[in-house]
Amino acid sequence: MQIEFNWEYPEKLEPVFDFKGRYIILKGGRSSAKSHFVARKTLEDRLYKKRDLLCVREFQANLEQSNYKLYKNLIAQYSLPFKVYADFFRSEITGSEIVFRGMNDLTADGIKSYEGFADAWIEEAQNFSLGSFQKLDPTIRMDDSQIFVTMNPKTYKDAVLSEVQSLYRDNSLIIHINYLDNPFCPESMRKMAEQTRIYKPDDYKHIWLGEPLNAAKNNVVKNFSSDNICSISYLDDVQLHISCDFNVDPMCWVLAFCSDDKVFFFDELALENTTTVECVDEFVKRYPRHKAKIIINGDASGDNRTTTSEYTNYVLIKNRLAHYGYKNLDFRLKAFNPPIKNRVAAWNNKIKTADGKSEILIDPKCKKLIYNCENLRYKEGTNKIDVPTYHQIKTEKELKFLSHPFDAASYLVDFYFPVV
Repeated sequence: MQIEFNWEYPEKLEPVFDFKGRYIILKGGRSSAKSHFVARKTLEDRLYKKRDLLCVREFQANLEQSNYKLYKNLIAQYSLPFKVYADFFRSEITGSEIVFRGMNDLTADGIKSYEGFADAWIEEAQNFSLGSFQKLDPTIRMDDSQIFVTMNPKTYKDAVLSEVQSLYRDNSLIIHINYLDNPFCPESMRKMAEQTRIYKPDDYKHIWLGEPLNAAKNNVVKNFSSDNICSISYLDDVQLHISCDFNVDPMCWVLAFCSDDKVFFFDELALENTTTVECVDEFVKRYPRHKAKIIINGDASGDNRTTTSEYTNYVLIKNRLAHYGYKNLDFRLKAFNPPIKNRVAAWNNKIKTADGKSEILIDPKCKKLIYNCENLRYKEGTNKIDVPTYHQIKTEKELKFLSHPFDAASYLVDFYFPVV
């Protein structure tokens, strides 16, 4: 049976159709078309292939708390060949089923009964616990299984979003979308959003723009989103920047290309228990034949001698690169480091410009730099960055990478794009 199912969607969601990975996270505010998009796409997929879909949320006392009604309305609107039952739908063409469950109602044995399902949709994922995700994730186990996630984040550490970003970023597609990206948003919703923007700006940012609750209050990096993350190709004939933060454990350098108005961070060196020379060796190991000029930026204090070496860190870098045959070098450093508030201002000015452009772009390989953008905070009620203590790092090792990658990257941004 040939079905004509033509439906429209925001252009920003186009990448979902070509994505073959496992996790598809659509996050953002109200009237952004997230749920309607997933509902339509999953209905379409079940018309052409046998793929059972499990729609879950953390708590579901009744079907009114699920997207059951949304599916039912779409089936009626487009006259789709689905059999409508009291608590699930079945495709009359492929036999695919769409069922709805609350994770709070499922025991460990109960969730196993859905191991034959090809796909899952986690609704209202900001309320989904880590334990529920860790039960669901291995249950959806076919080779080409996909897990759709829709959410309006409460915090940057919401369980599902945080888990996928930390462990499965290379196998995920994360799109932030709001009503401004949705050309099909009803005019009545746009007017409601505008009223909220005027009279309740904090509510507007969360409800309509999809920013985490109180996200801006203590975050060092403002307005960081998936728009700042994209794949960046290494080019051996383009001028390359290495920006350095010097520390034994960890040593953090970032590698970037710069244009007149953008910075492209394509890789990072975040090495534990190392030296400046060993860090150069790692760079050469990764990029042994760079043809264009290499420019060294970074911490101004690296140009000072220490009691442990007769050479400065930058002289060590110059000598070691020369040892490998790199002669086309240039060192561009400030005479002294600017106040950190200046670096933060320069960084935030490029993360999202006043007219909404993302002028800092970061490759997913730069995991530690992204981790800093998402997790670097000010101490409550101060303008001092909350750097983890030794005892905190002993408890959670990942914390040792807070601040150093950001320092390396922000030295470069502040050098070329200072806020005057």
